[in-house]
Amino acid sequence: MIQNKRDLGGMKTKDGKVIRNGMLVRSAKLAEAEENDLKGIATIIDLRTEAEREEMPDLTCGREYLPVPVFNKMNEGISHEEEAENKAIPDMAVLYGILMRVYADNFRKILKTILEHDYSKGAVLWHCTEGKDRCGMTTALVLEALGVDRETILEDYLKTNLINLPKAAKVREKLLETHGEEVAEGAYRAYIADEKYIRAAWEEMGSDYIRGRLGITDGELEAFRKKILE
Repeated sequence: MIQNKRDLGGMKTKDGKVIRNGMLVRSAKLAEAEENDLKGIATIIDLRTEAEREEMPDLTCGREYLPVPVFNKMNEGISHEEEAENKAIPDMAVLYGILMRVYADNFRKILKTILEHDYSKGAVLWHCTEGKDRCGMTTALVLEALGVDRETILEDYLKTNLINLPKAAKVREKLLETHGEEVAEGAYRAYIADEKYIRAAWEEMGSDYIRGRLGITDGELEAFRKKILE
């Protein structure tokens, strides 16, 4: 079973077009994936660090597998290596801004991989560990590339809380007993999706991140939209 999995199909763009079903899928880790979970998926993009991949390997069921990490070192609050768990977490909004500034080159590689995928073979799925931060911002970039407005992107981002709020509460309760309030609250904030996190990322990105910072051309965007939108 895959947690926090959803197809982006059905979402509308600012000019009234609609994302086709069975093309773009986001999720949490695939450590317990089964064949039926990956029906229609041609390619899996793993956004996690090498340590995360080794600790919780994906079950790909024969799909094309591309490890394309956003970063490849432990990053408390965002990555979920065993070593990173149960440590004090920095301000998540600050981390999101750093994510988009420092790792822009890696986001370019990830976005281009999604744009250039051969959708005649099936959907592309991208994921991190929880399907929230690295996966969330990758999804935000994909949706923005397709012309989806940011309020709709925010709505999709916050859907992660349907899965993660109960999990975050359990983590906080456990850590309160063993590590104290600061660590417990930090872990809680790291597990939830919060509007201020993604807005901090957008503030860092500005108004032309995809073309200006990532260097994605109008031609590449138009070709992607023709494949994905109806």
